[in-house]
Amino acid sequence: DQTQALQSWLFSRPAPALSAQDAASVARGQALFQSSAGCTACHVGPKLTNNATVDVGTGGAFQVPSLIGVSWRAPYLHTGCAQTLFDRFNPIVTDPATGQPCAGTAHGNTTQLTSPQIADLVAYLQTL
Repeated sequence: DQTQALQSWLFSRPAPALSAQDAASVARGQALFQSSAGCTACHVGPKLTNNATVDVGTGGAFQVPSLIGVSWRAPYLHTGCAQTLFDRFNPIVTDPATGQPCAGTAHGNTTQLTSPQIADLVAYLQTL
């Protein structure tokens, strides 16, 4: 009951003000999110989470977080290895604890994205 009450309260909080984004970039990022990047395999529905508990390559099982307000919740990923949303997709950023790429393949199909596509995806995520 307490967990449900906390979750209801958290999701009822108004979102922080968003910075202005280029509409065309946001639209391209949303298209990537919904198709080739594979994000919607886990981040779906009105809260952008399937609430599943999965191992995303860390050896531990974690609940898929909602992406609502994601731009306000740095650092990113379960180990906090990505300091920014751009770091989350940057293949040269590594997790200090493991030495492995922070932007591994266990979080969607993003390794094939170009720098402009990553910028578009980040622009979309910043609107959530």
